[in-house]
Amino acid sequence: MKKWGFAGGRASHGASLSHRTAGSTGQNQDPGRVFPGKKMAGKMGNDQVTVMELKVMKVDTALGVIFVKGSVPGNKGGIVKVRDAIKKNKVAKFPQDVDVPFPTYAEGDTALPREMIARTGGKDPLLLKQ
Repeated sequence: MKKWGFAGGRASHGASLSHRTAGSTGQNQDPGRVFPGKKMAGKMGNDQVTVMELKVMKVDTALGVIFVKGSVPGNKGGIVKVRDAIKKNKVAKFPQDVDVPFPTYAEGDTALPREMIARTGGKDPLLLKQ
């Protein structure tokens, strides 16, 4: 019911032991089978979700926190894998003479600053609007 959004059966009026059943699964002798793709019971959830094009706004190295602009899937306290973009852009976002706002890889034990903030044109996107 939850997986496919089925309404379920009636609570009374002859509905004995069939309140949460899916109902009919097909016709009778002809075609004599269940069509492929029929919504039936099965495992639900635990699917990997990938969200692309999220912008990293701020990194706090002391607390180990990454501030991301956009929706991050999963539960609170869940594990999230963050990586560089793998798709190629037709237009280069960072020309050759401009540094990338955050290090994508830190070699060795180089000391990073406590906070790294992306360039946003003077506005802090993490401040609440009043």
